[in-house]
Amino acid sequence: MGVELLEMASIARELPKTAGAEIRSSWERCWSSGVRPDLSLDRLETAEVDQDSRFMRAALPVLDRVADELAETSFFTVLADCAARIVDRGRISHRIEEVLDSTGVVLGRRFTEDSTGTNGIATPFELRRGLAVSGGEHFAQSLRCYSCYGYPIINPVTRRLEGVLTLAGPAGEENPLFGPFLRSAAAEIEQALLANSRDTERRLLAAFDAAVARRDGRAVVALGDTGVVLANQVALDHFDSADHGRLRELAAGLRWGGGGRAVDFETTSGLRLRMQLEVVDGYGNVLIRFVPAYRSRPAPVRGPSLLGGARESTERELVRCSTHRLATVVAGEPGTGRTSIALRLAESTDAAVVALSGVDVDFQGRVGWLDRLRRAGDSGALVIVDGFELLDDRLSRAVGESIASGAWIVLIGPPVEQLEPEHRHLAFRCPGRIELMPLHARRAEIPALAQAILAEETGGLARFTPEALARLAELDWPGNVRELDHVVRRCAAHRSAGDVLISDLPPEYRSGPERTRMSPWERADHDVIVAALERNGGNKVRAAKDLGISRGTLYNRIRTLRIKV
Repeated sequence: MGVELLEMASIARELPKTAGAEIRSSWERCWSSGVRPDLSLDRLETAEVDQDSRFMRAALPVLDRVADELAETSFFTVLADCAARIVDRGRISHRIEEVLDSTGVVLGRRFTEDSTGTNGIATPFELRRGLAVSGGEHFAQSLRCYSCYGYPIINPVTRRLEGVLTLAGPAGEENPLFGPFLRSAAAEIEQALLANSRDTERRLLAAFDAAVARRDGRAVVALGDTGVVLANQVALDHFDSADHGRLRELAAGLRWGGGGRAVDFETTSGLRLRMQLEVVDGYGNVLIRFVPAYRSRPAPVRGPSLLGGARESTERELVRCSTHRLATVVAGEPGTGRTSIALRLAESTDAAVVALSGVDVDFQGRVGWLDRLRRAGDSGALVIVDGFELLDDRLSRAVGESIASGAWIVLIGPPVEQLEPEHRHLAFRCPGRIELMPLHARRAEIPALAQAILAEETGGLARFTPEALARLAELDWPGNVRELDHVVRRCAAHRSAGDVLISDLPPEYRSGPERTRMSPWERADHDVIVAALERNGGNKVRAAKDLGISRGTLYNRIRTLRIKV
């Protein structure tokens, strides 16, 4: 048995036999994250606590009342925020304060399972439900002197996790009534958050009215953390619903940071804006003001682009290859629009188009296929060879000879890195190359693509709601643009005018995969880890080394992001 297995078995023996399934699962997660029972919490960093935050304003009156009720007991409360960072330790005696400090339960320290193990803050934070952790059920040995009951605090408006309220005291002195008592206190904090939300909405409206009243010609947008959106007409004229999600991401990065900042923002229609963002009254609302700068590209007048993020450089390559009739390889996953792009090469010329396919060789016979290739090449036509990765050595050489003789050949196939050596060599003989990104690598463009397809199909009478666009952008689209086109046209057939909702999507597209519930940063983290695992054949040790992180950190991210290995 390996050293690691022996260590794991030794740690498992520390878990009380009476521990329930949730505690056992938590210990397994902690082990996989690289946490060990003898960890020292003092090694973890602390951060400054904002005692004047909206969350603290809602919680402190409740905590004061709870402290009064606990005055004659050895129990106290610990409050953690939305990052699982301790922001309050209740009204405690000097002796309890010394005990907490000595065990690392200090203000500003983050208590998550991957840093502090199973406990009354980290595990309710992970599970988003109430949980008791008694004495030896704590993963960290230094915390086994406590018995705790933790309960999550959920914002009634946004449904976001705002923090965790924990009742703690000496191990062995827990009481079954602590659970209902703590749930009642958490509910009071949630109601205070609800009341404060109404106040912050009033403050947001006042700030918005003041900004609009300046009459300086600026566009004004106000975003509330409860979902409220206010905008003047100037702003409405610049934004499409596809821009709303990106604006909220910008605002989320600013909230609770205080102050303000200037950022550059490009809309889906090509308007480049210099925006001034500022937090309103420190309550998590954000006011955005801007003056249009210039249009970075012409407003689209035709269907959605198939070219992906490097649109300008790819358009230049299209023009170059078409103007000089260069042999070109168009590479990408099926459904990315390879054939459409190949046909565009002949649009501005008088050349005929002759299509050959690697699939048709057996049907036509090699002699007949080669004869069509040579005759088409000699005629000056644009010869599209679709599926060139299926050609055998003899046919690949013949295509290469046609390219060398000056025939206008366009090869269509998978991404170049997926080609066998002989077909990769053939692709490199083409002086022109157009590589099309898969749709899942172009998520920011999916809303605009979907809106354009829907507008074309319905004559502009229907449009997706922001929620429906967000759902479409979160899906993986293995069939790429072709699959998206099919789904949008199905929606148009169902609803030819008005708002297209999530419920109007085909059933199999209404519920996104696990990654759809991630933040943009988590999705990026998810994709980087998946790519590293794929590069290393699923080997986690090599993937961790590839990413420059420890194996424990990788295991933790795999678990947190629910990556299936």
